[in-house]
Amino acid sequence: MREKREIRPPFAVVRSSRATLVEQVVEGIRRAIDSGFYKPGDVLPTTRGLADALGVSRIVTRAAVRELTEAGLVNPKPSVGSIVLGRRGKLWRGNVLFVSRSDGRIYYDNVFTATLRAKLAKAGWLVTMVVTARGTGGKPDTAELEMHLSHPVTFAVVLFDNPVAERVLSRSGVPFLSIGNKETCCRKCCVGHVHYDRSAAVADFVSAVKHAGVKSALEVGWEGFDDIGIALKAEGVHVARRNIDIPEGVKMPVAVSIAVRDVFLEWLRPKKCRNIQGLPDLIYFSDDHACTGALAAFAAAGIRVPEDVRVATWSVLGAGPVFAKDLARLELDPEGDAAKVSSVVLAQLEGSQSELPLTLGPIYRNGATL
Repeated sequence: MREKREIRPPFAVVRSSRATLVEQVVEGIRRAIDSGFYKPGDVLPTTRGLADALGVSRIVTRAAVRELTEAGLVNPKPSVGSIVLGRRGKLWRGNVLFVSRSDGRIYYDNVFTATLRAKLAKAGWLVTMVVTARGTGGKPDTAELEMHLSHPVTFAVVLFDNPVAERVLSRSGVPFLSIGNKETCCRKCCVGHVHYDRSAAVADFVSAVKHAGVKSALEVGWEGFDDIGIALKAEGVHVARRNIDIPEGVKMPVAVSIAVRDVFLEWLRPKKCRNIQGLPDLIYFSDDHACTGALAAFAAAGIRVPEDVRVATWSVLGAGPVFAKDLARLELDPEGDAAKVSSVVLAQLEGSQSELPLTLGPIYRNGATL
């Protein structure tokens, strides 16, 4: 049996919460046991010690200990205290927070996060997902993150450019790894940064475009897409750029594809683009869903790829787009990227040498459409 844990409990009680005080204490201790802060054989602080530390009465802490006893998590013994029994299931080495802004509609984010989570869980780490979504007035809502930080947290991973979460974690003292398009993270408690170099495959793509003899190209995308036009222009390619206006509130992939399809159907009308004669040598899509919609419009208009127009697209491995011919594409690999990041995170958790700094990015895959 270990010594009594008379240190301050790793959670707080919020009186404005809808949960009762007893429920909050029970949940706090339950999480502390699940995360490994309280291990089997540890002795909890006394009910008086818990009450003083949490700012509640002993009525609350006694009731909480009774519930934990009934749940089989602790075993109170006279003159000793409440001994932690733990769960009958898996015992976790600690708790890792994933902090994201994603609304769950982005394929890459979902596959990357699920793969990373599975690898950490296999190594014995409990993973908790937290989303800092936009709240009232459009500002990020950090209430859920701050609530989780009031419980035991060993480490955090900030996913895909979330400066608000980085600020909160810096104040909390929890070490974290940041992932995103910026090149570095200098905030307090940030142990390292994984940089997404979205331009990593551009040189190979431009080389393929030059080899194909392309003289004119059109970039198509939405919401401030990546500009590869500068690299193409440097090779003497005439580049035009078209931003597709996606209706406000439309985020689902199919809706984006339909919006782009309709724009291209209108554009491909003979009086609009003089049919085939009005097409550039190459159309590059900075969004895979935009490419899906345009390919549907090409099929409806009788435009043949690559005979009438060459096509290349940004893509994510496993998500398409699907076409009769292999598409030339700048492709991200979410599972492969997650495997690299999991090695870094596990090294940080286990105190071993990690491969930081780490850079991820797409690779160019040549296809029959170029």
